[in-house]
Amino acid sequence: MAIEEIGLQHGTQTELDGDIELGLVHVRAERDGRPAEVVLFVKDDTERDVTLHPGDTFSVADQVWKFDRIVQAGGNKLGAVFARIE
Repeated sequence: MAIEEIGLQHGTQTELDGDIELGLVHVRAERDGRPAEVVLFVKDDTERDVTLHPGDTFSVADQVWKFDRIVQAGGNKLGAVFARIE
């Protein structure tokens, strides 16, 4: 069964489907008129950092994911939730 949604806490990473990895490098909540933003480390055939705002999509191997929302992830840390759309 394919993963449909994943949450990451700032500073953590996870592995998807074998050699695919996602890591949450930076999280900024919406404030002072600036939209929420995350920097996500993506490792599939390449390694790259992707800057995303809510609703932005990104490709990981043959999958398409969307940055859905920022959440409180424990203690004072923020996290982000990503949803698979394809």
